Amino acid sequence: MTNNAVSEVEIRERIETLLDGIRSGDLGALKTVFAPNLVSFDVEAPLRHLGAEKKLQNWEQAFTIYRPPLGYEIRDLTVLVDGNLAVTYAVNRLSGTLPDGTESGMWVRWTAAWQRVDGTWQIVHDQASVPMYFPDGRAATDLTP
Repeated sequence: MTNNAVSEVEIRERIETLLDGIRSGDLGALKTVFAPNLVSFDVEAPLRHLGAEKKLQNWEQAFTIYRPPLGYEIRDLTVLVDGNLAVTYAVNRLSGTLPDGTESGMWVRWTAAWQRVDGTWQIVHDQASVPMYFPDGRAATDLTP
């Protein structure tokens, strides 16, 4: 197995840690995946979130919006590795039950840039986005893959 193939397996394992952390509401698990200097283009304002702590605050907010456990699905995951850098992209679905009992969820487009730091793969940049319907500018949260 090549070094890049080994790295792909390691990154896929890190993504499983991310999924387990999201589904269980475990901020500690999420903290191990995001680099401290993370730059995140998340679905909510502002345009750019700087630092892993801000990203963790966004997840903490999601954990308060939905009753546990959260659903989180990744489809069509692609992992591209070149040395100590990698890019992953997929379409992901966050879903769960709101406090009033309503089921809610939406698909987003997800891209993450990874860097191996001291032997551990961490996300240094991520982007979650929702397509828009033009010309009215309405978020297309009803799309499915």
